[in-house]
Amino acid sequence: MNRHQQSSMFSNFFNRDRPSMSSVFSLSDISEKTQAHLTKVYTMIMACSIVCAAGMYVNATLILSGFLMTILSIILSVYLIYQINNRNNSEESRMLYLATLAFQLGYLVGPAIHHIAEVNPKLLIQALLYTGIAFTSFSAISLFSKRRSMLFVGGIIVTMVQCMVLYRLISWLTGFGGFGLTYIMCGLFVACLYIIYDTQVIIERAERGDKDVPTHTMMLFLDLFDLFIRIVQILQKLQENENRNRRRKD
Repeated sequence: MNRHQQSSMFSNFFNRDRPSMSSVFSLSDISEKTQAHLTKVYTMIMACSIVCAAGMYVNATLILSGFLMTILSIILSVYLIYQINNRNNSEESRMLYLATLAFQLGYLVGPAIHHIAEVNPKLLIQALLYTGIAFTSFSAISLFSKRRSMLFVGGIIVTMVQCMVLYRLISWLTGFGGFGLTYIMCGLFVACLYIIYDTQVIIERAERGDKDVPTHTMMLFLDLFDLFIRIVQILQKLQENENRNRRRKD
């Protein structure tokens, strides 16, 4: 290769068309109507997060917990989810049910979150930060990926959930094993996959004309809530391991 050819090659390399940031972060595969729908959904998720935090604060003040309270909360959650999915109800009433569900979930975990905030507030701040980063990142993966390209993760989710349920059943029957850090990490991985999968399902439904804001908001908010709880559990487990190692050294 002579000097002229080398010069031409390098010139073509450095002068080639570079992708713009707008093309890299383009939602061209998603229609404008669907983008507007997603904006409403994510706005409602933020509102539900605030309501959920209010529920945590209220129960942290009243401290109402226990087995009976947990059973009542589960029953109420099932009822609220049914009402949110019931399209015979008006959208306004379904939004009210959604806000009630968010408040109730926060109310259920309020005492535990309050205890963490008193003992180790830094852990809670880390959990909130990591949850926001993870939810934003995995949502972006779905939003900026080609439509339907991530729906295959549904099969991975089903397989992993079945394995985790089987593991819990064997642990319960035999008394061996347990729900250590590895198990919780698997749960976190499943929660992240759910965010990717549900986001693409919502996009696909919206592209077909199903712009059901309450139901779609509920799907992603439950994913966000589950992600937050699992991250809190992992940080607690890591803190416990660190404290145990310190005691051994002392």
